[in-house]
Amino acid sequence: MFNLAIDVFRAMITGAIFLYLRSLRRKENGRFHKGWIFVPIGFGLIFFGSLMDITDNFPYLNKYVLVGNTRYEEFLEEVIGYFFGFVFVGIGFWKWIPSILTLRKEESALKKEKEELQLKIKELTAELDAVHLQLQQAKDSINTSHLSQ
Repeated sequence: MFNLAIDVFRAMITGAIFLYLRSLRRKENGRFHKGWIFVPIGFGLIFFGSLMDITDNFPYLNKYVLVGNTRYEEFLEEVIGYFFGFVFVGIGFWKWIPSILTLRKEESALKKEKEELQLKIKELTAELDAVHLQLQQAKDSINTSHLSQ
């Protein structure tokens, strides 16, 4: 019974991860980077393997060819589900992580450029304020010289 509880818990966790990754894919409308698609496929296969593992605990499912404690079910669970699932997750992270690291570097460079531009804007604004003040003083001095004449 404890084994069944562990199998169900594993299936719930991997199913939740799989569904979350699918919802991200729909929400972001395909704007993910190279290799990302392997990750939800891998979690989907692991979820499939977990569901197949749960069926081992129910003897009345053995009458079905692909479900129950048969060699076919073992192959589907162990090879297709778990093995290929972990392979796909591994390939996905292997391809996906370098693009994420590149994005982080680019984000850091953009942040630095933004700070430099903001500093430049502050400097230019201070210069413009100084020129404006000089023009205002020149205008005031012209106005006072015209009034005195």
